[in-house]
Amino acid sequence: MYKVLLVSVGHFFDSTAEIPSIFKRAGCTVDIFCSEKSWLKSNKFHDNWIEASEEEESFKYELADYVKKNPDKYNWILLLDEFTLKLMNNFIGDDPLLFEKLLPITKIENREVLSSKIGMSRACSRYNITTPRFINYTEDISLDDIAKNLHFPILLKEDFSFSGLGIQHCANINDFQPCLDKVLNKKNLVLQEFIEGDDIGVEALFYEGQLVSYNCATILSYMGGKFSFTTRRTYYQDAALAKELKKLGESFGISGFGSIQYIYHKGRNLFYLIETDLRSNSWMPYSKFTGKDIADGIRQIISGKIIGDFSETTPLNARTEIAIFDRDIRRCMKYKDLKGFLRWAVNYKGYWKFIPFYDTKLFNRIFTKLYKDLFKIKY
Repeated sequence: MYKVLLVSVGHFFDSTAEIPSIFKRAGCTVDIFCSEKSWLKSNKFHDNWIEASEEEESFKYELADYVKKNPDKYNWILLLDEFTLKLMNNFIGDDPLLFEKLLPITKIENREVLSSKIGMSRACSRYNITTPRFINYTEDISLDDIAKNLHFPILLKEDFSFSGLGIQHCANINDFQPCLDKVLNKKNLVLQEFIEGDDIGVEALFYEGQLVSYNCATILSYMGGKFSFTTRRTYYQDAALAKELKKLGESFGISGFGSIQYIYHKGRNLFYLIETDLRSNSWMPYSKFTGKDIADGIRQIISGKIIGDFSETTPLNARTEIAIFDRDIRRCMKYKDLKGFLRWAVNYKGYWKFIPFYDTKLFNRIFTKLYKDLFKIKY
């Protein structure tokens, strides 16, 4: 039996909750390493729970010790969230065993892409991957230097951030200082040209640098502004984008999940890589509704026979609309979106199948969270 260990520090990453179900669909034995309150534990699809501390300093030692004591117990260990990746990448140094077992890349020289926007941008430059022009902000850089190197509008992106946090949109040079004043952490701050185009969200699975499975989507609804997380998407396959993903996987040596964002510029016919987060996200379990289930990719890895054929492009009229229940309901609550509530009430396009009735444990936690959000009860 193929055995995996899924890992998450803290308890606030709800995106991890349904990841065990993907591996269960693939026929794996699934162990989880997390705290008592973790969302990773809020499901019925794991076989064993290894209890870990909520406190990061203790957690990293506990995980490293567990892996070293059980070096051959698991076929695959995956770190599922940004904080865990950053924590362990900083902690393990050059330890070859922990690097091989824990980090989702095979090329140690590319570890700077893990939870670092400036690291990702530098790696794209090394491998000639199309990405918006960027510079690394320093206190001695002048406005003239910025204007010479970048075309406005630009984005100011904190090096470690997620879900649209830590990003400022700067329309012109006169707005730069007010935008800079809003930045909380200026260390390794990225100044990146803002590309106008179609936002494309991607969930991908790689193994030892090879693209195994992917789904891409246009965005229908954001929780907040353009840089916030999304609540509704339309999924499809795109052979041209798959070529970009294959190059990305091979260049970085990715081995694990990828939560990736592109912007497609129609006039230039270019896909600009915006974000590459090598961890899971909330959309991945919904691949079972797209016809391209990530679980099928895991089965290919287990069998040792990765198909690698991505020539298919989905026709416009065959695209699949998907919404994440709790996210979209909270968005409807926030904006008093009656039309959005109606979609859920009338089972628009089969929305009811996205409600996790299939997992009582997860269902109860999601509804508890929605109830507290509705009545503004502190957690």
